[in-house]
Amino acid sequence: MTEQVCKFHFTFESSYFVDYPETALACPQSKLETLPELGLLDRNYNDAETTPAWARFATHVRHLNDAAVTGVTYKVLFVVRHGRGVHNVVMEKEGSVEWKNHWSKLDGDGSRTWFDADLVDEGVEEAKTLSRLFADGIENRGFPLPDSIYTSPLSRCLATTKLAFKGILEDRGTLFKPKVKELLRERLTDHTCDRRRDKSWIQSVYPEYELEAGFAENDVLWHPDRYESDTEHMARTQQLLENIFDSESGTFLVLVTHSFTLSSILQVIGAPMFRVGEGVIVPFLVRSQKLHF
Repeated sequence: MTEQVCKFHFTFESSYFVDYPETALACPQSKLETLPELGLLDRNYNDAETTPAWARFATHVRHLNDAAVTGVTYKVLFVVRHGRGVHNVVMEKEGSVEWKNHWSKLDGDGSRTWFDADLVDEGVEEAKTLSRLFADGIENRGFPLPDSIYTSPLSRCLATTKLAFKGILEDRGTLFKPKVKELLRERLTDHTCDRRRDKSWIQSVYPEYELEAGFAENDVLWHPDRYESDTEHMARTQQLLENIFDSESGTFLVLVTHSFTLSSILQVIGAPMFRVGEGVIVPFLVRSQKLHF
């Protein structure tokens, strides 16, 4: 495989948020839950504003961009792990060993299907809860309205995106048009839950979503006999973030994705590792420096 030449260097600006790994340890199964104020610290920005912490932080980020040198950009990524899916339920019931060795290779068991796994009822409620929380944050806590929403093409992320953010945007007169990014999908394994449905299905079920240029009709990335390495996954995530930072004019972005891809994002932006629960949102202030012009 040709070695990837990075066009951007990404850095997580950690001083604005609680210690995510330490906080995660106190959560059930050591998986971070959605935090009060989304983990933002109420710090001093050398201003006289008395507005909520998130409103002052949003203003501060805009000032960082105004003062940045050429090639440097700051964006806030609200990274969402999709709600609980059928595959999560089956893996928990059967155990990780049986899941990996047997059940994960099948499309389903006759009563349930987990190929491109859908949300279960609990996952639907997790996404709705996230929607209520973020809407309240916009109304009362200064949360910024997302400039853009990006989602994995897998069904559980497409559904989470709609349940969590469609009402928030449309209620405020903003067009709901998430951008579907192939590279935002889960780490590629031989598990059928990681194989996506066809482009035609996505367009039929989610007609308001915008598929990126070149999005293939069939899943050309998933193979039943191939497992993506950590290095390959990180290279894919680097490419994803470079594409977003190079083409996106907005500052406050939502990324709806999966557990392993969230971990890959942490590696690419240089954030410490921690696990995240289903239906959870975590913000990151990311500084990007363009290396090649």
